[in-house]
Amino acid sequence: MGIKPIDLFPPPVVGPRTSTVELVRVERRYAKVVGGRGGDGPLTLGHLGMLKWINQEKPYGRWAAAPLELPPGANVDDVVAALGVLVSRHEGLRTLFPGRGEQVQRVLAHCELPVDVYEHGEADPPALIEELFHRLRNAEFDLAEELPLRAAVAVRDGVLTVAAVVYSHVVVDLMSAELLGREFTALAADPARRHVGPPPHQPLDQAAYERSPAGRRRLDTALGYWERHLRRLPQCTWAAPRSTAPPGAALSGWLWSRAGALALPQITARVGASESMAVLTAICAVLARRTGHRSFPLPTLASNRIERRLREYIGPLAADSLVPIDIDAETYDDQLRRVGGAVLRAGRQALVDDVARVRMIDRIHHDRGNWYGRDTTFNDASTFNDTEAAADPTDPPADPAEAVTDPTEPAAEPAAEAAAEPAGGGPTGAGDARRMLGESRIWWQDWPPISPLLAFRLMQKRGELVLGIIAHDRNRIPAEEIDQLLRGVERVLVAAAEGDFPMSRIGEVSGVEPMERGAGWRLVDSSWVELAEAQRLLDESLDAPVRRVFAIPDGDGYRLVAYLVGGSARTPREAHAACVAAMPGRRTAMTPQRYVICAEPPADPADPAAWARQPVLADGDGRMDP
Repeated sequence: MGIKPIDLFPPPVVGPRTSTVELVRVERRYAKVVGGRGGDGPLTLGHLGMLKWINQEKPYGRWAAAPLELPPGANVDDVVAALGVLVSRHEGLRTLFPGRGEQVQRVLAHCELPVDVYEHGEADPPALIEELFHRLRNAEFDLAEELPLRAAVAVRDGVLTVAAVVYSHVVVDLMSAELLGREFTALAADPARRHVGPPPHQPLDQAAYERSPAGRRRLDTALGYWERHLRRLPQCTWAAPRSTAPPGAALSGWLWSRAGALALPQITARVGASESMAVLTAICAVLARRTGHRSFPLPTLASNRIERRLREYIGPLAADSLVPIDIDAETYDDQLRRVGGAVLRAGRQALVDDVARVRMIDRIHHDRGNWYGRDTTFNDASTFNDTEAAADPTDPPADPAEAVTDPTEPAAEPAAEAAAEPAGGGPTGAGDARRMLGESRIWWQDWPPISPLLAFRLMQKRGELVLGIIAHDRNRIPAEEIDQLLRGVERVLVAAAEGDFPMSRIGEVSGVEPMERGAGWRLVDSSWVELAEAQRLLDESLDAPVRRVFAIPDGDGYRLVAYLVGGSARTPREAHAACVAAMPGRRTAMTPQRYVICAEPPADPADPAAWARQPVLADGDGRMDP
């Protein structure tokens, strides 16, 4: 099946879909659901975050699709009964979201879950699962009227073959889906386990906690953490020159590397850090080398399950944590320890009131004159895939024409590599990792639209390292760039497996070259700013007949000063408000730090010294009344 992690099963298909699997629905069964309580309550922060994400972006990940592991001898009755207990036990799975007036979660005390039964002919289980998912995701969830999960099974001659479930991400995150999968298998295997049991921590309880004094104090602390870092970090990590080509579709590249998988245990044995943190440190080192940023924000998905009562919680808790990356250590090992500590601290502050966070970010946008756009992200899903039950990591897509395209090679080229050596056994040391660098390969896949410019996804660490990059725009971040970054991360890991090394050698170790930005770029308030884009901001937001922006040396960097003549903006405050309003989406521009409104322009409007000699009508930063 190729990439088979929990949140990419099946991988998204961009364009026409083909399938040779024939399914005929022969029956609809109903799982009886009898819960311990029902009622209405406010939405949790997790609900609100997921609803906002889905409504604004309609992402591919709005469905959480999971194959159900069937115990030996299980039949359709077992599946239906197990699902009934599962939905009875967890209130989130029997919750509606009416969405009328004040947003509420409405927990049903009693209901039924439809389970469709399909008959099939000759077909492999993975292909059957994929076809079931296609049918389960054929229509959007109507969360006001429909339970937020759908289930189906496939049988042949009445014998159960596979089972699958699709959840709305509004009610589960990936950890929830993993926990539910384990519970389902245990319930399907043993009728004696099929009782609801004592009530666990439920979304109604979580909503109440978030509104309690203790919950509010925690949320206020998290908001303060976000504000401290967003006020100092660059607005955009991937500050790259504007592409001359029109915007392109999203593209993903996936590194499959035995060398990387062999390197990780060597690193962690020496440093005592996790394998995921070793990968993230290599990513950060390569990003710093390529972008020229020594400090930058890296939104990273956190499970938010540190507290004991949330360990088995079924509901959407996962959310961005803001990891402040500072590449300031002497060696890779020291940098790994610092990244691990930053991730841990960020994870403790990941649960945040999004409404309050938006207001806070708006204040920062006004004060700094920037736009924080969550442009580069990291998501570690390897926890769900590094198991014996995971798909064989050496089984990449056998039919590249089905869902995989290589933007630089003929489509049929990757298929020749499908018969890779099994991942089990074989080499185990750092030297072996170095020798196996040449066996790594990158698979290319079209991707649905995403909002970040660059999204790193760690999908697997055992047997083969599976690390992906999804680019928002293949013209802005082409396949060659993705290839360079992925292979750079791999080389850093292999070098670190051989021993600690100075971070000053990252360029030599990774083979990654710094981004060429040209003479028109300046470092302003920790952000790389393209002066042409800053001028474009003025041109498109202000109607002054004459408007010029200049980068003036200021300490170790620069500050932007705008000179204006005429137009409707009569004060720096009015000029700044217009510029801030036009900033969203401009990742390499920034509003001026000072606005000077002059009576008339100099003879040479391109000369900042000449502007400085002109009579001034108003002068200020525009952040407050002049």
